[in-house]
Amino acid sequence: MEAKAKRSWQAITGISLLTLILISVLIPLAGCTATSANSEIVEPVPEPEKPPVNPLSGEVVASWDLVTRRPLAVKVENDPKARPQSGIIDADLVYEELVEGGVTRFICIYLSKDVQAIGPTRSARPSDIDITFFLNPLLICSGGSSSVISMVQAAGMMYITEDASHFWRERTRYAPHNLYTSTALLRQYLVEEGDSFNSLPDSGLYFAAPEEETAEGTVDEVEGGEGEEGAVPESVMVSKASAINIAYKAAICAASYQYDAASDSYLHSIQGVPHTDLTTGNRVAPSNVIVQYVTVTNSSLRDVTGAPVPVSQVTGSGNCLVFTGGKVYHANWNKGSRSVPTTFLDENGNPVPLRPGQTWIHLVSDDIPITYE
Repeated sequence: MEAKAKRSWQAITGISLLTLILISVLIPLAGCTATSANSEIVEPVPEPEKPPVNPLSGEVVASWDLVTRRPLAVKVENDPKARPQSGIIDADLVYEELVEGGVTRFICIYLSKDVQAIGPTRSARPSDIDITFFLNPLLICSGGSSSVISMVQAAGMMYITEDASHFWRERTRYAPHNLYTSTALLRQYLVEEGDSFNSLPDSGLYFAAPEEETAEGTVDEVEGGEGEEGAVPESVMVSKASAINIAYKAAICAASYQYDAASDSYLHSIQGVPHTDLTTGNRVAPSNVIVQYVTVTNSSLRDVTGAPVPVSQVTGSGNCLVFTGGKVYHANWNKGSRSVPTTFLDENGNPVPLRPGQTWIHLVSDDIPITYE
């Protein structure tokens, strides 16, 4: 009996000690809880989401949907009878390529912007494939020789030629300089075709703020120069350049630019005449101008007049002049295959920093004089 009472007492004592221990622990915790409840709780501030940026122009856009849809690559004419053209002013990228007889045509790339009229639209050329393939675009043209269309098909590119539903003829102009389309009609075509494209394109271009445009200690500015080999010392990477002249062999396509510091853009002229948009009346004024030296060869094709159709070799590497912010970079271009974009690197191997906005790329042969001052 005594032993049983002793065990009961030990149990009670153990329970009491356990109770005391729990109380001694819980009371401070309760105090901490009360203090925390009365104090301000600081939650970490999440980083704001980065706004969607058009990789072809470096410009902020309203929605990711505008830059993950399929790019549109529209062939636009540069004959005097086609001027002023419509829609070039709103393209993200413009390629100017050589065609027969030293004349040029444009490939206008549209991604984020919607344009009510683009044209006059003309036929495709073999160079169009390698120039635009990396974007996986819809190639838009008035047509083309059966050989060129076969090349486009063999490359697996999506394309559309003139039809009654997605193009129209402007009655105030004479054919063949009067075929037009719009981004709305072209995107309607993509819907009709069940296109499910949803990808952010890689432009290969690097867009930077003005203060980022040069790395400290790498710039050696001079008062001008000419785009001829040896005219500027090899050690010079950046020169001032406010006026550019590109003397195409077909004088009707002679291009020139005047840098406008107020708008930080290059005012475009053709044959010395300001290049304006027919729809808006505004001046064509890209933010960046690139002169890319390429090898131009004759294909086995000829146009309707019997002139050989040239091909611009845009894969490989070579020299280029990059005009941006009133300066020119003596740079190099590189493109490993038709599937990857062209990169433009300075003499130190760094991407040339471009201004956000439209970039105009002239694909020229070495025998076309380029001057700037």
